[in-house]
Amino acid sequence: MKRLLAAALLFATAAFAENDHGDPSHVFEIGGLEILHPWTNATDHDHTLVFMELHNEGDAPIEIIGARLVSGLEGQLVGFRMKDGEMGFDPLPPVPVAPGKHLDLTPDGLAIRFDGLSEALEEGHHWEVVLVTSAGTLEIDVSVEDADARAHGHAGHAH
Repeated sequence: MKRLLAAALLFATAAFAENDHGDPSHVFEIGGLEILHPWTNATDHDHTLVFMELHNEGDAPIEIIGARLVSGLEGQLVGFRMKDGEMGFDPLPPVPVAPGKHLDLTPDGLAIRFDGLSEALEEGHHWEVVLVTSAGTLEIDVSVEDADARAHGHAGHAH
């Protein structure tokens, strides 16, 4: 019985470790800022929104400025708004993430908007984006989710 319990605990420990740090393509870090689960929706339009979780584990505020593609196409930080019954997004200045705090870029909230895409984004693929912050720039791997997704496929998955 003790061997069975020990084996179960060993398996559980490995499984929890896998959940915490097992998929490096979904966790990125720069200057104490941890970026989790960057994602976007599949689309054949010339625009898209990018979402992610941001956690400042450092000692100083870090501003989220925007993003760009390797091709040079700029992505702008935007905030969702409802005006006269119309949904839309307004450009935002850099947004700080205080030490020990987090900021979520989500549908119907904050996002990074890219306009002028030259190719469709297909579900299941990945997209290279350069996140621009006051701590520097960081290349992140953005998962392309279903066109109607409202969260990353690993939402709620602990890191």
